[in-house]
Amino acid sequence: MNAPAKRPQPAADLPFWKRPIMLGRAGVQGGPSLSVQRRATLIRQMATLAAVMPISDAVATLARQPAKPAEKDVLARTNRGLQSGGSLAASLPPSAFPPDIRATIAAGEASGRLPLLLARMADSLEAQAALRSRLVSSLAYPALLVLVAVGVILAMLIFVVPGIAQQLTGSGEPLPFLTRTVLALSGFVQAWWWLLFAALLVAGLGLWLAWRRPATRGKVEAGLLRTPGVGSWLSALEAVRWARLLSTMLSAGLPLAEALQITAPTMAFEPWRQATQKMAAQVRAGSSLSATLPLLPNPPGLLVSLVQSGESSGRLAPLLDSAAASLDRQLTDRSRTALSLMEPLIILILGGVVGLIILAVLLPILQLNTLAGAAIGVP
Repeated sequence: MNAPAKRPQPAADLPFWKRPIMLGRAGVQGGPSLSVQRRATLIRQMATLAAVMPISDAVATLARQPAKPAEKDVLARTNRGLQSGGSLAASLPPSAFPPDIRATIAAGEASGRLPLLLARMADSLEAQAALRSRLVSSLAYPALLVLVAVGVILAMLIFVVPGIAQQLTGSGEPLPFLTRTVLALSGFVQAWWWLLFAALLVAGLGLWLAWRRPATRGKVEAGLLRTPGVGSWLSALEAVRWARLLSTMLSAGLPLAEALQITAPTMAFEPWRQATQKMAAQVRAGSSLSATLPLLPNPPGLLVSLVQSGESSGRLAPLLDSAAASLDRQLTDRSRTALSLMEPLIILILGGVVGLIILAVLLPILQLNTLAGAAIGVP
């Protein structure tokens, strides 16, 4: 006889970090979405009100406040879930709150430290949004500078150089090599600008399709993480996210292995995701966190030392948070220094290109003036 099929363990009997988090009748993923900053603000408001009233009353209060349509939709759905007897983690729309946030909130509810956890999660999300904002604002000026300079160069090649070329070639004198090169480049851009535009579109589409393939993307990301200078900067950026999220989950009461398992999908780089999953398996098998850190691609030394200190002192979560804050400050300082050097370098390179174009136009004119002066006997 066949052995009777083993019945699945009821969700209520599972540990809180393993219970399925469903929304509505089938856990539908469609619905309103929130940016990181708006999500952090909403969680901060919940944390402030949950400190003085039940979470159901806190969400109901927020749902009555004026807000943007997406936020009102999120709060209305959450409020309906809470009023029907669900937990906060189960009531939050999956489209607006990723699985790691809902799992961490479920841990906070089970441990009875939900207000504290919400406050720490808001701190983490606000720090993440602030780091992203600093990086975007730091890169905005160099990107705009390159865009304007490239536009000026193309305008000179398409509109300015051809008009002067007719006068230069009409003199009958041989043109300097630099001038001939610029004129040839101008002619090519004029004749084949559409081909260049199409090539850029095809190349961009090809890169986008290749980036969507996990295998190709993983290889590119692994190569970037191994690149001197850039790799350490990207690893530090990932380490900030990794340490901050892991600290928040450990503070909520999640076991280390489960916290690592939940942290893995949130990593931006595939090598970090795979490494964190392997770490979770080894920690579940009995290894310490510090013993598994070499699995991470190029982990910062500060992170390694603070994790070792945290495990030996029993203060892993606070020291992970300290590591994230310290690495965040280091990233800000390094980014500011790199950009302060990058901006004059960009100006020097692009200004040199514009200068070469101008020089290519001036050389024949100076040559003609020299020839004219020699013809009339002027030294």
